[in-house]
Amino acid sequence: MKSLLIENSTVKGTVAVASGEEIMERQEFTEAGELAKVIQEIFLKVGAPDEIIVGIGPGSYTGLRVASAMAIGIQLALGCPAFGCPSVFGYQEVSYHVVGDARLSAVFLASIEDQRLIRGPELVPAEEFRLLRTKWKSAKVFAIGLIPGCTDLPIVRPEAEYLVRCRQNYVPSLEPLYLKEPHITPKRS
Repeated sequence: MKSLLIENSTVKGTVAVASGEEIMERQEFTEAGELAKVIQEIFLKVGAPDEIIVGIGPGSYTGLRVASAMAIGIQLALGCPAFGCPSVFGYQEVSYHVVGDARLSAVFLASIEDQRLIRGPELVPAEEFRLLRTKWKSAKVFAIGLIPGCTDLPIVRPEAEYLVRCRQNYVPSLEPLYLKEPHITPKRS
């Protein structure tokens, strides 16, 4: 089975094709508009997929919508199944925490243990996250971008190729995972 994997929840997206869990092809892109071009290049190299898996967030509103829309279009054109997978599974590690700035003094937080979601993704006040973090001691914590007040966290973004290992977490919907209603926020200074 050949799987097309799309992850576009952060400022840098990835697309991969896997045969089973073996990655056949992988490409990065930085603009949502590049996604179609990257997928076309990959299809020319390895052919059409048998299924599509798309990271559904949480993350960038625009990036998630573009990835879901692209997956729906390909699914309709090819007649193949498509699944959503929370983007927080897009990491090489099997046990870790993922945090992202949700603005307005909040973060989203997810905890994964043995490739299973044990907490979240959920919104938590930034202060609560900082307190939780002191209890975790040596646990791996990845930030998808800068987290105010936590500049020591490594910024590690989810990548498409790791979604293929998490089949037990797939959902039949490609609806992006939003933790709050879309809103306009001022640009950070």
